[in-house]
Amino acid sequence: MISFLLGCICAAAVAAGVGVAGYLRRGQFARNLAWVASRVRDGDLRTRMQPVRSGVEAELAHDVNRMLDALSERYEQLGQERDLLDHVLDHMSTGVLYIDPSGLILMMNRTAGRIFGVDPRDWLHAPHWRVVHPYNLNAAIDEALLFGRDWHQMVTVTEEQVLDFRVVCVSGPGSVGAGERARPPRYYALVLCDDVTQRHRLENMRRDFIANVSHELKTPITAIHGFAETLADESLDADTRASFLQIIHEESARMGRLVGDLLTLSRLESQADVLHPVSVRLREVAEQAVQTVQAQAEKLQLSVGISAGEDVFVTADAEKLHQVFLNLLVNAMHYTPAGGRIDVSWEMDAGKATVHVRDTGIGIPEAHQQRIFERFYRVDRDRSRATGGTGLGLAIVKHIVTAHGGEVGVRSQPGAGSDFWFTLPRCTTE
Repeated sequence: MISFLLGCICAAAVAAGVGVAGYLRRGQFARNLAWVASRVRDGDLRTRMQPVRSGVEAELAHDVNRMLDALSERYEQLGQERDLLDHVLDHMSTGVLYIDPSGLILMMNRTAGRIFGVDPRDWLHAPHWRVVHPYNLNAAIDEALLFGRDWHQMVTVTEEQVLDFRVVCVSGPGSVGAGERARPPRYYALVLCDDVTQRHRLENMRRDFIANVSHELKTPITAIHGFAETLADESLDADTRASFLQIIHEESARMGRLVGDLLTLSRLESQADVLHPVSVRLREVAEQAVQTVQAQAEKLQLSVGISAGEDVFVTADAEKLHQVFLNLLVNAMHYTPAGGRIDVSWEMDAGKATVHVRDTGIGIPEAHQQRIFERFYRVDRDRSRATGGTGLGLAIVKHIVTAHGGEVGVRSQPGAGSDFWFTLPRCTTE
């Protein structure tokens, strides 16, 4: 009997010990699970459950760790996709803003910040009207958020900046339920901004170019047509007929020069006229150009010469360089009164030579100097037309010099002459 009681007491003690151990183990597991959950909630996805040897707790710990592994992998993948999206958005040429239904900016890329003159990092979650300046764009954003209406318009911010704005309505969660529980759809606004200033300027230049070409061709064509009709009158005397024929010849020659310059400029701009740069002796090309214009200069009572000292070799297309010299010399002759002088010189710098074509002519006002190399731009239209200029010579000079990797410019004062200069790369071997 006593042995039986002792056995019962021992069995009860063992069972109690096992129960207490199980209770303690489950309590530790529960605390570990709660700690892992709190760490995950705080964003630490590297935390894992402590291993358990056996039982339901071991299976649960294993499943929780597998779930955390998958969650961590998915979170890392989402992070890479977000970084890729941010990289793409920040390197887009289009400005992008994403605005929530309450009018707050949720996302703004770098281009949009540059267009609106702000730092995108400082204006997230700010009201869009504090960043967006054009009033009509703000109104379009509000209409998109309230009524779901898209909008597109070109906006001239300043005389020097034209922007293309597009507001795209993006629907959020729609109505839920019916009756009293239904709620109206929420609209987000995606704003796309493109700086089209350069495209707008090129379009204006294209229209101006067509108008200028039409105007320049119209004058000689009209003159040729009119004088040719008059020549059909047999009653004209010989002197008048000869005079009219001379005018027709001059106008046709002028039209030929204009078409020739247009073709040259077109080939240069389309890069169809390929350059063949070689080592060129600068003095030799300059002397050939001066010799070409010498007879015309003498008729105009102008002195043309070269005053450069040391010779230099440059890397250039000899034929195109000769054309640059001719155009600059002829331009100087058109605007230099009789008795004046045109001088060619150059100076050497590290890696380049700077060539000057100076004249003692009428000079160019400062307001015109920035545009003097544009096609058909003339400071004095009447004088240019009287001398037979096409208005394309300096534009051709700029294209040729730029194609050689050089720069071109002018320094001038009214009444004190002009200094047209351009640079070319020096040739290290002759």
